[in-house]
Amino acid sequence: MSPAPPSRGSDQPRFHSPSFDSARSSPSRRAFLAASGTAVASTLAGCSLLGGRAEIAAFHDGDWLTYGNSPGNTNRVAGGAPEPDDHGILIPAGWSYAPPVVHEGVVYFGTDREVLAVTPDGDERWSRRLDSEVPDPDSEASGPDAEVTGAPALDPDRERLYVPTQAARQSSGPDPSPAAVTVLSLDDGGILDVHRVGDDRTYGATVVDGDVYVRSATACVRLAPDGTERWHRSLEPLVYDEYNLGDSTATQVAPAVTGEGVYVPDRDALVKLDPGSGEERWRVPVDTPYAAPVVDDEGVVQTGWQGTVAVDRAGEIRWRRDLHSRAAAAADDGDVYVAGNDLHELDAGTGETNWRAHLPSEGTAAPVVTDESVLAATGGVRAFRRDVDGFPTPDRVRWRTSSVPVTAFSSPVVAAGRVFVVGPAGLLALRAEADG
Repeated sequence: MSPAPPSRGSDQPRFHSPSFDSARSSPSRRAFLAASGTAVASTLAGCSLLGGRAEIAAFHDGDWLTYGNSPGNTNRVAGGAPEPDDHGILIPAGWSYAPPVVHEGVVYFGTDREVLAVTPDGDERWSRRLDSEVPDPDSEASGPDAEVTGAPALDPDRERLYVPTQAARQSSGPDPSPAAVTVLSLDDGGILDVHRVGDDRTYGATVVDGDVYVRSATACVRLAPDGTERWHRSLEPLVYDEYNLGDSTATQVAPAVTGEGVYVPDRDALVKLDPGSGEERWRVPVDTPYAAPVVDDEGVVQTGWQGTVAVDRAGEIRWRRDLHSRAAAAADDGDVYVAGNDLHELDAGTGETNWRAHLPSEGTAAPVVTDESVLAATGGVRAFRRDVDGFPTPDRVRWRTSSVPVTAFSSPVVAAGRVFVVGPAGLLALRAEADG
């Protein structure tokens, strides 16, 4: 079990310097906190061997609407990865494992029992407590405390934010706590609805054409935009006591959704469900899968603590590797990236390692692929070159932020010209000088 998070009132930013935008007038409470928590680039370490020789494209300046930046969880984003020269704490928080989503310059982040909307410069748009305002999904009465348990998903067309939540158990009896999706308004954070999707915890959600696909501890569920349950498929919890893996960090297990299948991990298996009916189409054994499946050009890749498997769309195994990973993969242009004790670039067709680079720690944070680099959150943030042709040495590290504390349990998000990462102090934004 994770340590209990400290109260927000006791959280103090760890870094101090002027805010990103000192010209703002009438700063909000969040802007003040961001200003007190911003650090200057001198603490960011690690230049490339040929630092400054090549022009590096800017960070992606658009949206990141769902875990993995696509319904297929590819963890792929256009743009580059310039070395950041400063960072700031946007939202102080403790022990948060779920990454944010970003839309039209607003960052939406869930921590403990609160969801907040903030600009990349630290201006708070709204905040919503879930400990007294979430209705009970089984009745019309006001319900119990609710805790954010997974990465949110955003529906810009309907202006809704779907937040995986777990309600506190109402009694000491045998009834489990309900797993739910809490629906918030993008405009003001108002709670529009709560949909129960199983028991215990909600691991992740994916939105496609208004429908919401959810993996809870006990089921995969497809909901219509109005909350009507289209189908419900029972599954086993992602808990593996024999490997010391509880489910408190299973916050990024969103279903991978395509037109022909919904892919989810089950206990020791990768499962393909029919998107229309929820019926199981095939099941492939995977030893202790603990992360979201990732759709690539040839099918789907499922990582696991004791094995990673790639299958085609018919469920035939393409290859297997034992890479000891609890993090989802990333995929782009015939390459698959898997993070464990090392970061591996694998050939998508054969599973053979093209190159590998050591990581200081392993967790549940997936790598993120840009046009030129692969970002990994593991103690700090590291950017690895995808291609080193023409370099006099095979050094893969483009840059690293050795003094910015980042957890290994929350994947980076690249959007709005920033890299958003989660650390012990809360949600942080890394920015390069070229971005503004």
